[in-house]
Amino acid sequence: MRQLLYASNTHRDVSDAVLEDILAASRRNNAACDVTGVLIYSKGGFMQVLEGEGAAVSQTYARIGADKRHWNAMVLLDRDAPRAFGAWSMGFERPAAIGEGLFALTREAIAGRLKPDAPAEIMALLQTFYRINAR
Repeated sequence: MRQLLYASNTHRDVSDAVLEDILAASRRNNAACDVTGVLIYSKGGFMQVLEGEGAAVSQTYARIGADKRHWNAMVLLDRDAPRAFGAWSMGFERPAAIGEGLFALTREAIAGRLKPDAPAEIMALLQTFYRINAR
């Protein structure tokens, strides 16, 4: 199983309709090739974890890289690892302001979605992205 984490940029004022379109396409495409993961959008930035068979993850990331709605994609982690987001074809979160029910990406916040043995590195990178962009 391959796990890939990347960050990229998009417009700071991307509309809810565009985000919904990206999410719907991600869920449809990922389900078709058994790729799971999570996508976070905040203030012009995406961070996404993709996991699945090597070829499927490569094809998914190539399709994402060709999407003109974002740019400057940078792979932060690419490794063999067990599936951590098995219950999500593509989970999605858009941070709220601090103090307004912020989805903190803790094990408690996504109980039942993130496997108990999820890699600490993935959690740390997602939490850091979230904290920086939620301010």
